[in-house]
Amino acid sequence: MMKGDPIEPGHSSAGLPGMLRLTAGLAIIALAFLAALAVLDVLPREQLTSYGRRVLLLALIVALASAGIAGLVHWGRRGR
Repeated sequence: MMKGDPIEPGHSSAGLPGMLRLTAGLAIIALAFLAALAVLDVLPREQLTSYGRRVLLLALIVALASAGIAGLVHWGRRGR
C-alpha cells in the first residue's frame, strides 16, 4: 500500500449475526448472574427458575425482533 492510497472504510455494522451474538452473550451473562445469586443463597431456587425463564424469553423476543428488523432492512434495500 502506497502512502497516498485511500483507505477504504470497512463495514461498520455487524448485522443480524452480530446482534444475535450480542443477545446470546447478554442472556448468558444474566443467567450466570442469577446462578451466582442462587449459589450465594441470595435468591431462592424457586425464584431462580422464574427469573431464568424470563431472561430466556426476553432473549428470544430480542432475537426475533432483530431478525424482523434485519428482514425489513434487507427487503427495503432489495426494493430499490
